Amino acid sequence: MGANGSHSNGSLESELGRKWKTTGTVGEIQIVQKKNSKDSVKLPEESHTPNRTYATFNKKGNDVQAIAKYGPDGKKIWEIHTREHNGLGEHYHPCENGHTKTITNRNGFPESETYALDAEKKSILERVRNYGK
Repeated sequence: MGANGSHSNGSLESELGRKWKTTGTVGEIQIVQKKNSKDSVKLPEESHTPNRTYATFNKKGNDVQAIAKYGPDGKKIWEIHTREHNGLGEHYHPCENGHTKTITNRNGFPESETYALDAEKKSILERVRNYGK
């Protein structure tokens, strides 16, 4: 995403390629939402701006849905989620090439690699949660 709020889908020439808008900031973190409120609130896999952090709130707007950090190449490095996953509650997923890393679970099936939030990520989540309060 860049200054125009575009999603990295290869189609930047038309309004169809500009699905996001920035609604505010918390320090270096941009709060974003889809222009079409019926779209999912899933953050993009890539950013047009290197080293960016984006956050989105759930559709009701009462809590953070996700926060993602993007690297120098614009690809996602990690993503925080606030919904229950693997008994962790708030957690994060490391990413590789912009996509969530997967592991094989004890039943032999692939699943997202998931970790409890460290102190830095907890602080980021709380700062975004306090946005607008």
